[in-house]
Amino acid sequence: MPGRPAAWSVIASLLCGLAIALPQVAAAKPAGPGFFGVVPQGSLSASDYDRMSGVVGTLRIPIYWYGVQPQPDRYEFGELDSIVGEAAERGVRVLPFVYGSPAWVAGNAARPPLSRKGRVQWTRFLRRLVRRYGPEGHFWEGRDRRLPIRRWQIWNEPNFVLFWRPRPEPRAYARLLRDSARTIRKADPGATIVSAGVAPVEAGITPWAFLRRMYRVRGVRRAFDVVGLHPYAPHVRWVKMEIRFVRRVMAEAGDGATPLQLTEIGVASDGAYPNPFDKDREGQAAFLRRVLRLALKNRARWRLTGVDWFTWQDAPAADPHCVFCQYGGLLDGYGEPKPAWWAFRRIATARGAGT
Repeated sequence: MPGRPAAWSVIASLLCGLAIALPQVAAAKPAGPGFFGVVPQGSLSASDYDRMSGVVGTLRIPIYWYGVQPQPDRYEFGELDSIVGEAAERGVRVLPFVYGSPAWVAGNAARPPLSRKGRVQWTRFLRRLVRRYGPEGHFWEGRDRRLPIRRWQIWNEPNFVLFWRPRPEPRAYARLLRDSARTIRKADPGATIVSAGVAPVEAGITPWAFLRRMYRVRGVRRAFDVVGLHPYAPHVRWVKMEIRFVRRVMAEAGDGATPLQLTEIGVASDGAYPNPFDKDREGQAAFLRRVLRLALKNRARWRLTGVDWFTWQDAPAADPHCVFCQYGGLLDGYGEPKPAWWAFRRIATARGAGT
């Protein structure tokens, strides 16, 4: 999946020198099932789902609109049905992020459906998804194991030009979020709406600046139940700072009680060239342990609802937009566990961990 940070120096320049004496957020109840999740960047096999069973609480997946509805009157649900069904059989909750305009709507996947036609088609698509996979969804008819999708994330990293063309626009994203929330909640009044994860990337707006501008849009606070964040950084102390900066913006907007979810975070065990996101295998595992323990320690204070590791398995080729994605997996390219997997498993299955 493209779109991770293109260079680590941008994060350093954004974080270094900023004050860290930020306001605290009121305590919340401990997180529930599904707290620890993973984000795949490729196809999953039966053995992958088996390995996740009892360990991975949430499988965060993309629903590419352009792939599921390539033509106005044509839907291809086969692959998505397989993922949702296989995950449910193992007791793994699915958190989808819905993204990507079809060519017949916008001409470019990263161009959001903001035209009159685009908004109509987008909301129809969301309605169809909820009616298929939601609590009353016909997908679940006759199935022994039902885990309806109740949490929906809208778009991905809209603060990044790679995912929002022609340029990131917080107000425009707020409009898309409002339309989406209204549609999903009408189809499933108990649904949870997660705002798109925002990340500290070079070709975009910082997460805290993006959210600050988004909050200025009238009524947007009612359009989501959880804020998504991708606090990528080569050092855990920077991860903590990013979370606290975002929490400060939320508090300033009067939204301090709203939960936060780290819908992507990760580092690599190897790399094509040296950079601070490449930690070697033991270093990747050490980073993961520190991040997950940080999340557990502060989940009430930060109102964290989950942490999703990017990614499940190493990719066969490098991503030109990402310095670490190829080797960010818990498993290597052959499907063999790395030290990071054993660290993830140990923490996720510990008593009281929230899975």
